[in-house]
Amino acid sequence: MSQYRPTLLIVDDSPSNIRLLGGALGDDYEVRFSTSGDEALRLARRLPPDLVLLDVVMPAMDGYQVCRRLKADPATRDIPIIFITSACGEENEVHGFQAGAADYISKPINIPVLRTRIRNQLELHRAFAELRLAASVFHNTMEGILVADADRIIIKVNEAFCGMTGYRPEDLLGLNMTMLQSDRHEASFYDHIWEAVRRNGHWAGEIWSRMKNGESHPQLLNLSRVENAGGGTSHFVALHSDIRFLLDQARQLERLAYHDALTGLPNRRLLMDRLQHAIALSLRHRTPLAVAVLDLDGFKPVNDRLGHHAGDAVLARVAERLSGVLRMSDTVGRFGGDEFVLILPDLEIASDIETVFARILEAIAEPVSLFEEHIVVTASIGVAFCPADGAEPELLLQRADRAMYRAKASGRHRYRIFDAGRDGTVY
Repeated sequence: MSQYRPTLLIVDDSPSNIRLLGGALGDDYEVRFSTSGDEALRLARRLPPDLVLLDVVMPAMDGYQVCRRLKADPATRDIPIIFITSACGEENEVHGFQAGAADYISKPINIPVLRTRIRNQLELHRAFAELRLAASVFHNTMEGILVADADRIIIKVNEAFCGMTGYRPEDLLGLNMTMLQSDRHEASFYDHIWEAVRRNGHWAGEIWSRMKNGESHPQLLNLSRVENAGGGTSHFVALHSDIRFLLDQARQLERLAYHDALTGLPNRRLLMDRLQHAIALSLRHRTPLAVAVLDLDGFKPVNDRLGHHAGDAVLARVAERLSGVLRMSDTVGRFGGDEFVLILPDLEIASDIETVFARILEAIAEPVSLFEEHIVVTASIGVAFCPADGAEPELLLQRADRAMYRAKASGRHRYRIFDAGRDGTVY
């Protein structure tokens, strides 16, 4: 790959000067030539060079006029210009600098000096371009940026940081970065961050920061240490990204993955996980666990007569009622269709069982007012117990399901407890 060579535009009406400069500079730079001011302006605008070497005394348009017009044009105003002229003297140099020149060299030309000044101006131009780019990024990025000195005193923040945190620049400048620390983290958490920055030069991770209103919000922080020429710390730069939206999305995706979209109840996946956990606790503490399968009676006619939107409304109402009558320690989820599963720990005596399921059956049988109609559905419930009827999720659900079908066969709107003699043994 060929190395990039900066482009010089030499503007001089003297052919001998053009040959001299072209021969002296052609090995290190891409050199273009122009013998008039008008031509130079057109060429600079069409193919902007990295630097212009400009004679002062030219016919029609002198170098000062060319320089002023180059500086007035947004397409060329940032190009550094060096005057090379026999029009020497302090007044001429001042005139050149006022026109916008970066440097002024008198003839006869000292080529080594010219090379050095060209190189210096190109380096300055690159440095200024980088500063302009950094300033543009600082002010226009959507990420919040905070700059602090070596003592962690805030010296600069961008608009995005202010918009993210609610602070104004005057609220922050001159204060220590610790003012942004949240009480959601222990002091050791911040000690770990600063130790990582001291040791590695940077730290990145999720952090809760204090807002102006006193609230704490989650952010992704990238904290870096800037070294000075001696290897010490000159500044700290903190890049803050607001991740509340991402966290909300993650929570929403997790909810969609583990909850039924219609009722908001745990879905089959989450139910099986909770059932496995409840069985483990039951076995560890030697306490009974009831697992119930509930199926609605008379639900299909609702869909057939009123449509699925009505059926969905009934299912949502049933879910609300089940959630309302169960204990905080219980779990109810939708297994699919009009079938629900209940996980009920610590139902030890027959009176508890009777009370719980009577309350459930009564709540579901309450009419649902919908489309100026009173819709009545009931429920059939089958119940199996851990460890008496098994200690595996699938086995308990199968046995509760068999008991539920016996409840339906017995007249519906009732519950039945699994009985191996009546419901058959499931292996």
